[in-house]
Amino acid sequence: MFRPVLPALLVLSLAACGFQLRDALVLPPDLAPVKIESVDRYSPLAESLSRSLTRAGAVPATAADQDVAVLDIQAEEWGDTPISVDSFGRAQEFSLRYAVVFELRQADGTPLVPQQTIELSRDYISVPTRSEGTEGEREILVRELQREMAASVLRRIDTVAKRALEERGMNASGAGLDSEGVAPSVPAADTMAPVRGDEAAVPEEAGEPAHAAEPEPTPEADGAR
Repeated sequence: MFRPVLPALLVLSLAACGFQLRDALVLPPDLAPVKIESVDRYSPLAESLSRSLTRAGAVPATAADQDVAVLDIQAEEWGDTPISVDSFGRAQEFSLRYAVVFELRQADGTPLVPQQTIELSRDYISVPTRSEGTEGEREILVRELQREMAASVLRRIDTVAKRALEERGMNASGAGLDSEGVAPSVPAADTMAPVRGDEAAVPEEAGEPAHAAEPEPTPEADGAR
């Protein structure tokens, strides 16, 4: 009786936790084991990206791997900008800004995703005369922006990967290859020589019976006449 209700409750509970069902992440073709480098050794963004890439099928690079792809988080910047003040000139509303510069390089140094900058921001209120709880609200926004930043970086990688797969498919079709770059097999031509001239069988017309050839008259037959 209650079984049909359970899936709906599960979806609602996941949505309440901020979890959303999304399409599977597409990785660049022929991607080498991935190493994530960050200016912050303990960056939560780097840890989140590492988990997401592994779930998508990427192979984490190890110390023994020599040829590795590098997701380089070159900069992470946070900033609070006042956007409104009270009657005493004190800032009470701020814009929390989070900017990241990153690049994804293949094992040979070729950029798979060229250097890009992503910037996110959220507004929050900090009442000067009531500071309790303000820092907690800011920390919640920090965690939300970190999750959104990880999703934004993955979307950039996904877009580049899909474009590369489309270009590969177009090049393969233009060269007469299949999606994997393999030429399709061609059936062998019929090597039987066509029948020509007297060897050709001529079908008889329908309704016309075949006539036997009449024998030629012989000299004896002529004398008898």
